[in-house]
Amino acid sequence: MKFIKLILPIILGMVSIHSYGQQEDSSHVKITGTGNAPACNGFCCCAGNSQAPLGVMTDHIHQKGTWMFSYTYMNTVMRGNNIGTAKASDNTVYENYVMAPETMTMQMHMAMVMYGVTDRLTLMAMGGYTANNMNMNMSSGAMSMPGMVMPANTNMGMQSMSSGITDTKVSALYNFSGIAAQRIIGSLGISLPTGTIKATGTTMLGDNERLPYDMQIGTGSYSIDPDITYARKYGLFYWGANAGADVKLNYNSLGYKDGNIYHATAWAGYQFLPFLSGTLRAEDIHTDRISGVDPVINNPVYQESDPTTRTGNYGGTCMNVYVGLNFYLMKPVLEHFRIMAEYGVPVYQNLDGTQMALKSNLLAGLQYAF
Repeated sequence: MKFIKLILPIILGMVSIHSYGQQEDSSHVKITGTGNAPACNGFCCCAGNSQAPLGVMTDHIHQKGTWMFSYTYMNTVMRGNNIGTAKASDNTVYENYVMAPETMTMQMHMAMVMYGVTDRLTLMAMGGYTANNMNMNMSSGAMSMPGMVMPANTNMGMQSMSSGITDTKVSALYNFSGIAAQRIIGSLGISLPTGTIKATGTTMLGDNERLPYDMQIGTGSYSIDPDITYARKYGLFYWGANAGADVKLNYNSLGYKDGNIYHATAWAGYQFLPFLSGTLRAEDIHTDRISGVDPVINNPVYQESDPTTRTGNYGGTCMNVYVGLNFYLMKPVLEHFRIMAEYGVPVYQNLDGTQMALKSNLLAGLQYAF
């Protein structure tokens, strides 16, 4: 939250240099179209390699009548546990629970389409498919708990998996800046609960039971997603900042609501070659705790055995640092494509209760604009 509170005035401060930027950049910035694409009258998506890192998706708009389709693969790896800011060993977790999460991977395939309604207004829709895989260790006293059903092929450890279609997000993005080499984009999105909240799998209660909250694919709730981005270019350098939120509007059909998410990020990039630029990005994410409970997950045996079944073990703050690359070839046929990648690791985590700690996050994407 401290980083988020810091970044908002920074964005507003950047906006204040609007008039100065117009005078400064008009002398040396000229952005033209390529092939059959129209000339870009502003700092648009496909002008060289000055696009924000892949993890920032609301930093650009598209000209009237133009489209962009993109595919992004994201692989998030979590390993070990934290209590607050301190690492917690399995033995520490066993003081309160029978099981201790060991590793979790979340592989997401995201599809996005953007369309320029006007030169300032762009519509965006995004959805995807995700697959979760969690491994948990068990204490030697697991078999002695009353009501426990030892799943097949356990051997003092357990694996749970879930997969399916994620929630769907639709947004409108508007560029308030008419200056070349600068964008001030405000966006407002609505998230639709298209992902399941009733995924089942292997738990301490059996082989086909309701999985914990973090293994569910969707949220079951509608949410509103306000967002603001400032992006700037000067010669071969470019930079920007973004802040936004994901605010849940209702309790889902099972009686709980995932925590609101507040995020802020800032980045800087440099175009090393005509077809290659590199970026460095810092990110802060704060997540509130879950409100309410799923009555199926709120089972005494389940709660005593697995920390991921307790709503008090959700929420917290994580700060991450990313490095990224953008490839963009100004060649016939290839000029409409862009390849992007980012890799991030946490530098600070303060998690509520007992939670798995983030280890790394990898994003790779392909974009096609026309």
